[in-house]
Amino acid sequence: MPGTAIRRRPALIAALAVFVAGGLGLALTRHSTPLPLPRAQAVAVALRSPRVQRVFRRVHWDRVEADAVDHQLERLSFFQGSQSVAEVAVKRNHSIVEVLDFKVLNVPYGDWIAYEPAVLILLAALFVLVTAVGPWHRLRNLDVLMALTFLAPVVLLQRHYVAASVLAAIPGLLYLMGRCAVMALAGTRPAAPSEPVLDLLTPAWEVRRRVRLLRILLIAMALVFVLVTVSSVDAVDVLYAVMEGATKIVGGVLPYGHMPGDVIHGDTYPLLSYLLYVPLAWLSPVRSVWDSVDLALGFTVIGALVVAWVMFRVVAGSGGRGSGGIPPERELAGLRSAMAWLAFPPVLIIASSGTSDLVLGTMLALALLLWRRPGVCTGLLAAAAWFKLAPLALVPVRLAALRGRRLVAAVAGLLVVTAPMLALLIALDGLSGPMTMLHAISFQFSRGSPQSVWSALGIWGLQPAGEAAVLALIAASVVRLRNDHELAEDRQRMAALTVAILVGLQLAANYWAFLYLVWIFPLLGMSLLGQPAGVTVSDEVGAAVLPSDVRPVGVPV
Repeated sequence: MPGTAIRRRPALIAALAVFVAGGLGLALTRHSTPLPLPRAQAVAVALRSPRVQRVFRRVHWDRVEADAVDHQLERLSFFQGSQSVAEVAVKRNHSIVEVLDFKVLNVPYGDWIAYEPAVLILLAALFVLVTAVGPWHRLRNLDVLMALTFLAPVVLLQRHYVAASVLAAIPGLLYLMGRCAVMALAGTRPAAPSEPVLDLLTPAWEVRRRVRLLRILLIAMALVFVLVTVSSVDAVDVLYAVMEGATKIVGGVLPYGHMPGDVIHGDTYPLLSYLLYVPLAWLSPVRSVWDSVDLALGFTVIGALVVAWVMFRVVAGSGGRGSGGIPPERELAGLRSAMAWLAFPPVLIIASSGTSDLVLGTMLALALLLWRRPGVCTGLLAAAAWFKLAPLALVPVRLAALRGRRLVAAVAGLLVVTAPMLALLIALDGLSGPMTMLHAISFQFSRGSPQSVWSALGIWGLQPAGEAAVLALIAASVVRLRNDHELAEDRQRMAALTVAILVGLQLAANYWAFLYLVWIFPLLGMSLLGQPAGVTVSDEVGAAVLPSDVRPVGVPV
């Protein structure tokens, strides 16, 4: 009977219950922020501004859209056809806060070199070289192809096709979410025999020669990242926001409600987003967008290189005591994984923007590396949640299967991170400090933006259903993991589950940018793109030479 079959699947029951209850609750509580000024009035105010008039001497527009940033601020987006040509931020009191002329912006953020077609093509070729396999009809190659579809959002946003950029990302995001959810919760069949493209192109080479080649390429890529990132002159506004907030903390003031107005709502992030940059702000304070953020750019590139090391460590493992080092086949696989991260074309652009999203990606990669150490892993996830909100959804997933001492260690990890954050909020702003932070963060849940899936498709009314679907996935995962301890300790499948949840959160949110790809790509390297492509090192060999918290994902030969 269908009813009996459903009752035998508690994860499915939990998912359905959460989807229905969550969807209804979100739909009933949903409200849109009204425009601070009627659209026609806001446009008239903008067109009277000398700043806006100077812009429109250079650009032409035939359409304008208005959306509320908050109750006081309205964003006017001017278009020529489908291309965004200018944005104007108008306050309720008729003052002009910001004017952006997209015709004079070569790139949305990051270093222009990273957007050059030749650079993107070269990086894409390197990415295929270290991830694709033969024969060509293997499912892994479809995974590689769908990852490369994220070049489209990059190129379209560079040319200021905002809605098209978001739409171009949807197929890849949906594919990765579904593929990773199935891999995590339903498992995968053994990989069909295949051979990495690099091996196919160098059939006469010994493994050690391929290792030497990839070492050279990896060092070269690391140098490229350093040179391009630290020389970038178009850092994203988020970097200025976190550095300005860190400078406030150095002065003994919480950033919430005390930030300069050069970055709109620059105080909308959890405390650790600013606190982590305090040492840099102490050395090089940032009080406006005219100050240098070079140290922060250097910090970002360090994060990118740390992720490359994590990717290598997870796949290659460790030689262990007295083992004589990592076997060449395993080292080759680890080098491929690290190279895949640095060669994935959007990553260089994202690193050169200086965005804090790359730091978040580093935290998540380290958390998955240490997945089997619940105390440290949960502490890292808590830190990531105090840095950006999304990782909070991963905490119940890590806690679900824990019992006894391991559960105590995980809860201790949460407290070790959370207690100092609360203490600092109270120390700097009294008992109202935590509520002040939450009020500032709430902007992320109420803001409007043309750069979202729901806006691009014109289906804002369906957003509660999308949000409820993500909550249902989390609920089903928690129930499934609570009843399957072996699955909960499988880092490869948990990395895939993490990708599915994070992609779901990105799709359900009010805003999406390709910067968010660095949240998930390191985890893809540990799961979907880390799957064995052919013969793998046996569990017995891996157990003999690796420490308990690090196992190879799979070594293609």
